[in-house]
Amino acid sequence: MTITARWTFVACLALVCGQALSLRAQTDGDAQKAQEKATLLHFCQQMDQSAAQTLQSIRDRTDCWKRMQLQGMSDSTVDAGYRNAVADYDAAVKSDSVRQANDALDQALASVPGLIQGRDLVGARQAVDRVLAAQPDNQRALAFRDRIAALTRGRDLRRALFKIAAGVLLLALIFGGGAKFFALRHARVVARERAELATRKAMLEIVDGIGRGKLYAIEGAVFRIGSAQSDRPEEKNDLIVSDGDGFISRYHCTIVRRDGKYFLIDSSLNGTYMEDDLLDRGEHRELEDGDEFSLAGMARVKFLLL
Repeated sequence: MTITARWTFVACLALVCGQALSLRAQTDGDAQKAQEKATLLHFCQQMDQSAAQTLQSIRDRTDCWKRMQLQGMSDSTVDAGYRNAVADYDAAVKSDSVRQANDALDQALASVPGLIQGRDLVGARQAVDRVLAAQPDNQRALAFRDRIAALTRGRDLRRALFKIAAGVLLLALIFGGGAKFFALRHARVVARERAELATRKAMLEIVDGIGRGKLYAIEGAVFRIGSAQSDRPEEKNDLIVSDGDGFISRYHCTIVRRDGKYFLIDSSLNGTYMEDDLLDRGEHRELEDGDEFSLAGMARVKFLLL
């Protein structure tokens, strides 16, 4: 064998040996990879079957299947496992959100009695409305809504009555104060008039008939007028007017002073006329400055305040 043939043989042998070794190495790698896939597949399936259904555990399941996909171990089983894990995760998130929402609604309803007791009807109504927006048929929330509505009507009624009472009280104070003011003013006016009357002197002037032109001062609280003459005080007239025909009665009339005012009282048989108006016997007619009265038509007398 020549040297060239020998080296050719050696080269061919080396090539064959290298391919054989490469094929063996590839076979060993495939076996190892298959073993790793089987191990991971078993682990992921175990997690699917035994893991507690919490958000964290479902997230771990999803990561396990996703890891196999990323490492080139994807097949129909791995893809199905990943899809199921993702679906379970979405359902768990939704369920957890619903649970949290329900817990929030329960807490809102639990706060309503305290808000009602604290007279925060607005806050209580807002809490109930929040629950009814999510759960329109919640019977507890509906019952609270009716109770709050009744309490609100009662509160509004009390406020309205309070405003009315306050208005009435204010008007009473205004009118009461006004009435008191005018009453005091009237009292002062009356007191002033009485004081003025007390300082003024009352006189009688016979302006026509018997005794015409005579003036008589009214002294004391009682001033008697008549035709009778007597020395006895109880029968004495302060102004004696007598006519021959006896028309003027013995005790014809009386002038009395009371509270600073003067009153004419008739006690005659033939009448006392005041401004042509016949007085009833026993009638008290108040006298003003300048008033005139007639004694049975026989004498006309003017009342004067000086």
